Amino acid sequence: MYRKLIIVLAIILLGLLAERLVFTSTDVKIEIDPPVLRASTSSELKIEVYRSNTLGFKTPMSSVELRFQIEEGSNLIEVFNESADGSVKIRSKGIEGEAIIGIYSLKSGLQLRKVFIKILPRDVAQNLETN
Repeated sequence: MYRKLIIVLAIILLGLLAERLVFTSTDVKIEIDPPVLRASTSSELKIEVYRSNTLGFKTPMSSVELRFQIEEGSNLIEVFNESADGSVKIRSKGIEGEAIIGIYSLKSGLQLRKVFIKILPRDVAQNLETN
């Protein structure tokens, strides 16, 4: 009798612990692929923003509602293909330099993070990609 009760309580405890570890968001993570842009009009990078859980993985059944805005360097980059799932593509305008993208929450209007984007000359960026 007590053995079955202990097993049931252990299963309930494990379920609550799993819910806390897996389904509770603790941070917002940003992935940038590739890490730098080339000074070419065909060079693009993708910024993906998602909520992460205690274990460091993407939180299941969670979404972020964001707006991306160019803070500095609007003459260097352009934002296109912004999607509702927290990702955006950035395209270089062919000029080297540095730009900053602000990431804002649609719900609160507050700035979550700033992303620094470096636009390198074509030959330097190609050497970085091969190494």
